[in-house]
Amino acid sequence: MANIELVDPDKEKVDQFRVNEQIDILLNDLNKRLSFLMYTLGLSDEAKKFVAEKSFDLQFGIGPLHKAIQKYLEDPLAEFILNENPAEGAVLEAVMHENGEELKITLAKEVNTDVKE
Repeated sequence: MANIELVDPDKEKVDQFRVNEQIDILLNDLNKRLSFLMYTLGLSDEAKKFVAEKSFDLQFGIGPLHKAIQKYLEDPLAEFILNENPAEGAVLEAVMHENGEELKITLAKEVNTDVKE
């Protein structure tokens, strides 16, 4: 008798929902760390979908998510902060790069640092 594996068509939707929840949790954790530098990071819908796709695996579940967050979000964020030196209070956003293969960090909201006396 052959083993027949039943596939639940809703399982992928549920697992994808869990990935999105976990991305939100990890983004909140990242924003807590960024608050010490006085930055806030947002994620465009396209960027969130990209991270979810890169980290989701039916076999491994959300296991690869931490690595995907580091590779596709935290590494470009660190490079942006080091290279661009945004002002304190800057709101940053992760968006899809034009090449569709990676994320890029942009300045979502500039902070006016000019003080008039």
